[in-house]
Amino acid sequence: MNHPADSTLDASRTFNLWEQSRQSLRRFFQQPLVKKSVDALVPGVLAAVLFPIFGPIVAAPTAVMAIQNSLKLIGISLSATTIDKLLNPLKGKQIEEIDILDALQEVLPKDQQINDEAAKALVTIAPEVKEAALQNKRIDQKWLSENLAANLQAQGGTMAIVAPKVEELIQLDDEQMREAIKRALVNWSHITQTITVSGEGEVSKSPQSIKARDGDLYQGISATGKGKVTESPQSIDLS
Repeated sequence: MNHPADSTLDASRTFNLWEQSRQSLRRFFQQPLVKKSVDALVPGVLAAVLFPIFGPIVAAPTAVMAIQNSLKLIGISLSATTIDKLLNPLKGKQIEEIDILDALQEVLPKDQQINDEAAKALVTIAPEVKEAALQNKRIDQKWLSENLAANLQAQGGTMAIVAPKVEELIQLDDEQMREAIKRALVNWSHITQTITVSGEGEVSKSPQSIKARDGDLYQGISATGKGKVTESPQSIDLS
């Protein structure tokens, strides 16, 4: 049985973690050149949220569990494997925010597991991202939604799949956004739709779509060797 004092401490710690991440997000979006850094928008947003929880610490294997538990307090679920992959290049170093950004830029387009978990994290924190971004008077809702979606597309994998949904979420008001996010997160399990092309095979004009109310959503087309994929749009309806 949890002691009431433990619940109070957890609530206080959750509030403090969120405040640190929100402040970090606000600093990110207040950078004078943020509108010219669209190529780093998604990893930059994620790095801003993760840094107060990842660091500044000296990266070590013992940090993984502490980071994982702290992320859960703000609603973000990253596996121990993903956290370890992000920490691995930094072991023995004093972590700075740019280190997290560099690590994310390196792995997001290449590692499907990290891409998937980071996509879910970004959907989870979309209200905080929008709030922080719009405090910069040079940024409007249209710019944010379009450029987040474009940079998600550039990462490939699950991020590319959820890009249209994130663009839609940013354009909703706060209450609508939070309800839509709840539905999206419920729908994020055990639904997979993939096409794999190998050898010299080619897939053309093979649209994919998923509509679901329950389950993990993954939809993808992959090509290996000389395989080719052309004109095969993908879409997910999480409503």
